[in-house]
Amino acid sequence: MAGKITNKQFSTLETLQRLLRYREVMFKTIEFADINHAGAIPETIFYSFVIALKEQLSDEQANEVSLVFDVDNLLQARIINDRRNVDGVTKLLFNTSVFDVFRLCRVSLYRPLTKVSLNAAMTPLWSLMRQVKRGKLSTTPGTIDYLEWVDDLIYRVSDLLGKIRANIAKLQNVGVEFEKSATADPQGYSQLEAKRESYNMAAKLYQREIDPLKVFLDKHTRYEEGDGIFLTLEYFRSFFHTVNDTSRAYLMLSYEVQYLDLFSPIKQVANQVSIYLQKTQQSLYEHSAIDRAYSVVLAAYENTLGGDLRNKFINMSDLKPLGMSVQCPTLSRIAPFRTEKSPSFLDVAFNELATRVQSYAHENTEKILLSESISKENAKKLQHSQRLARWVDNFDWPLDTDFIALAHKELIQEWPDFKLSDLFEVQSRLINSPNYRLELKNEYQKMIDDVYELQYRVRHLVSVNKQQTEVN
Repeated sequence: MAGKITNKQFSTLETLQRLLRYREVMFKTIEFADINHAGAIPETIFYSFVIALKEQLSDEQANEVSLVFDVDNLLQARIINDRRNVDGVTKLLFNTSVFDVFRLCRVSLYRPLTKVSLNAAMTPLWSLMRQVKRGKLSTTPGTIDYLEWVDDLIYRVSDLLGKIRANIAKLQNVGVEFEKSATADPQGYSQLEAKRESYNMAAKLYQREIDPLKVFLDKHTRYEEGDGIFLTLEYFRSFFHTVNDTSRAYLMLSYEVQYLDLFSPIKQVANQVSIYLQKTQQSLYEHSAIDRAYSVVLAAYENTLGGDLRNKFINMSDLKPLGMSVQCPTLSRIAPFRTEKSPSFLDVAFNELATRVQSYAHENTEKILLSESISKENAKKLQHSQRLARWVDNFDWPLDTDFIALAHKELIQEWPDFKLSDLFEVQSRLINSPNYRLELKNEYQKMIDDVYELQYRVRHLVSVNKQQTEVN
């Protein structure tokens, strides 16, 4: 009786039906394969899952499980593609299509879409695009060759869309859990270790699955191997329009919209996990600092527990590790201010002082302040400049007249030591006067003496008080 049961085999449909009935074995098998990033599972591990299930069943059900999960039965039903010895371990290579059926039954089992798997999914699409561009595929709608490659294109685009939707649904659940964990504040060493493990898992998940998927669904993404999914779909949509295949052109547009709709949820998941990582990292830093400080204080305290009464209190030197790990460098004393004692330096310094003091002196004073400390030549220049300023302030300036020409005419007659350069001081004084405003004219004049040549644009004086009266 037992021999007859052992030799019985089922068809593919019958085997699948029974595998779905005892699906926990397949769920564990898929989880093991995903965790270990392997397409195959050791036969001993697989049968450990089967034995664990049989212990929970009746004898009749246990016999049925033995028949269904027998390797020979799974091979003939094409549930397993191959059984071979690898490095001394017998491994079972399951049919990926069968795995996909069971992934549909549980969201958490959907295969992660990493950067590698996303590139692998895009490779056939890039290949089709290159062949179309090179004219190696039929571009005549309705022909068998045309329908074959178009059907392959639609299958791959829709299959990838379904996988991405499934992964985003899985990641959304994960994102919500991490968002809740970000507000939790675990206490105790064991919970802190769990938090570290959770942080590492979240960081790995973000880097391995979330970020690549967010980049993939960005409509501007390009890869070294080819365009992103949106640019690829846009190319095929344009191609179908070119050959007047409007139904498939609209289908490509529909896929573009569906892929675009998936960007928002994956971005939300990325934000949730990113916030969790930031908060958890800060929390771990704080807990690590507290742990370290506690260990330092505890060690210092334990040094006081001996019999030596001289160590009754904690020694401050034992607490030095609590200070800054990086010592601030000592700042050297600032050198005292020193002035040059050379005659040239002192001459320049006193000339500058005399000039500044004279600018604040009383307007009617004839004496040059600090004259005893500067050269006679510089004192003479300051006296000349001060006398010129008084002349400008006391002169009765007519309005609407070329005041530079007027100043030149008056000064050259009155002042034997007048120079053309004095006109610059005259203009500067009038510009800063609160009584006048300068008005430019479209006229130019030239003055020449034995030393200087002055070319200037004609300017007239306008009374500020008169202008304000006219405005009022």
